[in-house]
Amino acid sequence: MRAIRPVALLCLLVIFATAAASADRPDTTSATLPGLTVSGTPLPWLGGAVPADLFAARPGANLGEQLEDLPGLAMVRRAPSGTEPVLRGLGGERVRTLLGAVPLYGACPGHMDPPVTYLSGTAAAAVDVTCCGTADAGAGGNAGAVTVDPDYARADDAPDGWRPWVEAGWESARDGGYAGGGVAGGQGALDLKAGVAHRSLDDYTAPDGRVVPASLTETTADLSVGWRPARGRRLWTALNYAKEKDIAYVAMPMDNRDTDFLAWNLGWRAEGCGAVDSWEITAGLSTIDHLMDNRDKPTWTTMHASTDGRTDTWAARARVDLAPGAFTLRLGADVTEVRQDALRTRTMTATGMSAYDHMWPDGRQATYGGLAELGRSLGAATLTLEGRLDAFDSAARAADDASLGGLTVREQYVRWYGADAAETDRTETMGQAAVRLEGGDDRLGWRLRTGLATRPAGIGERYLAFAPAPGGYQVGNPSLAAEKAWQSEARVDMARDGLELAAAVYHYAISDYILPTLVARQDVTGDGVPDAIKGWLNRDATLTGAELSAVGKPSARVRVPVTLALVRGRNTTDDRDLPEIPAFGGKAEVKLLAWTAGEGWLTCGARFAADQDRIDPVFGENRTGGWTVWHVGVEARPVASLTLRATVENLFDKLYWDHLTREAALATGGLAAGDEVPAVGRSLAASARWTF
Repeated sequence: MRAIRPVALLCLLVIFATAAASADRPDTTSATLPGLTVSGTPLPWLGGAVPADLFAARPGANLGEQLEDLPGLAMVRRAPSGTEPVLRGLGGERVRTLLGAVPLYGACPGHMDPPVTYLSGTAAAAVDVTCCGTADAGAGGNAGAVTVDPDYARADDAPDGWRPWVEAGWESARDGGYAGGGVAGGQGALDLKAGVAHRSLDDYTAPDGRVVPASLTETTADLSVGWRPARGRRLWTALNYAKEKDIAYVAMPMDNRDTDFLAWNLGWRAEGCGAVDSWEITAGLSTIDHLMDNRDKPTWTTMHASTDGRTDTWAARARVDLAPGAFTLRLGADVTEVRQDALRTRTMTATGMSAYDHMWPDGRQATYGGLAELGRSLGAATLTLEGRLDAFDSAARAADDASLGGLTVREQYVRWYGADAAETDRTETMGQAAVRLEGGDDRLGWRLRTGLATRPAGIGERYLAFAPAPGGYQVGNPSLAAEKAWQSEARVDMARDGLELAAAVYHYAISDYILPTLVARQDVTGDGVPDAIKGWLNRDATLTGAELSAVGKPSARVRVPVTLALVRGRNTTDDRDLPEIPAFGGKAEVKLLAWTAGEGWLTCGARFAADQDRIDPVFGENRTGGWTVWHVGVEARPVASLTLRATVENLFDKLYWDHLTREAALATGGLAAGDEVPAVGRSLAASARWTF
């Protein structure tokens, strides 16, 4: 718990800052970022709309990086910017990323490209991050969802006009930066937002002098167009594109060489239709073409390997909101289909002979579902019942294609999991049900929720073909049973003079938890050394945790934001800890309004984590020590249209390791295979945004 020492130091900073804050001035912080409108509470929190201040804190970053300050949300990293969300200790295919109607999936079988990495701030008109399985977020996400609304809409009474912006930033540790711009506004019934951005970053040198491969080049373009033919009626469409090239993944045996991501949504919404409060229909599709290879890995000298992966998704949904008497009622239906295929090519440099095998054997999963949410006012409280029913149809169309060792993909499934794994196609019926009771007023609110959320195995967990992976080999398990998660939480929100606070406690009991683990040790290569065979097995598990988000306001010129999160995960079947559980930690700052003329804020704070020795050694985890990393910064608006920011991260150039950053897969840069990947050292980041 050495990492908690900064709390005492921050208390001293609060005392100093309070004494220095003599002027009484209203709060000038804004919940609206120019070019991006995000509604919601001023506190960073899981379970609703994300404050725009989080986007402003990391301009130019991908969506995953921008969300990292939410308590209870952590990121698994296979590259510095390769952020895969973990909500309350649950990650992977349990967390849905929704863009409009379309659930997004990456195209790398090893989760090199979590879908939040394809989205930038300009892709979103609003972002919600919900924990637990919720009926409206769709099927399969029993951990929660990152929901991105790409429909940019001005208020009904907004004046006509256009608001262009340009922005740029740079960071020293990776010797690179970003630049972008766009326009938002409208004329008459037309709303439009368009933005483009380019980011280029390089490797970094850790505080101990080792070089960590971290190169990245990406370009994004986003467009949203809406038309309001009458009050309460809206037709809209959105197009989102990302291009990624030469991204180094130190925790993977290959790097992202060339990827194209494209998503399109179309929607119609009507409000005030007599007995119908509102109804909407949304449809969309996405496609990812992803090429990775090992040309920058040490294995290139003996074998040239590349994998061409592709993911195609389409979806449609309908929602209707009714108000029958004292009740509110939402009904909905949705359909989704995702198809993932990846073919690997291996060419031996000594012989020139090539082999081809599937990483994903043309996996397909279609979902057909419906939902209902019924609410009833009970005086000062509201009772809500929610539920959904879904049918999942899963298939592996190339299960009989060739795999390693002269076996087919299907025969490899049987080899590692038994005869039941020969049946790859499956139809399953899943359900969700929850009850929520909430109430309060502007100064004190509360919520109680409990429910059951189910999830079948995803394409990766079920159909990943037998193939080399970091630390050995990995293979999917078609015989996996669906997860059943009973989830309960209690939350309180408080607003008092000088303090805003939100706190929650929760407990999940999950039967048939889909556990990534070691399934066997066997000599696959014939060198006399047993190889690790990794896969997925069903186990029972529990997760228990708590979260806190607070902003202290000791005076009108001082803000003290603090976030904390704790989660404990246990594999109750095997009596050991679950893997990839984030350490107890958080972030605390003191923000001082140093000068009022330009809204100049000075910031000093720390991010910290405790020791994480609750690990799963069978998964391949190592214990990581606690750490504290300090930062200082300044933000100013010398004129209303210009925002300037500068931050020094890791002020004291501390060497540390985040527990969820995966180990180096191969010897590369200054790292040996299996090394913990050190985080970035001291770095100066500066940015400017001009709205005109």
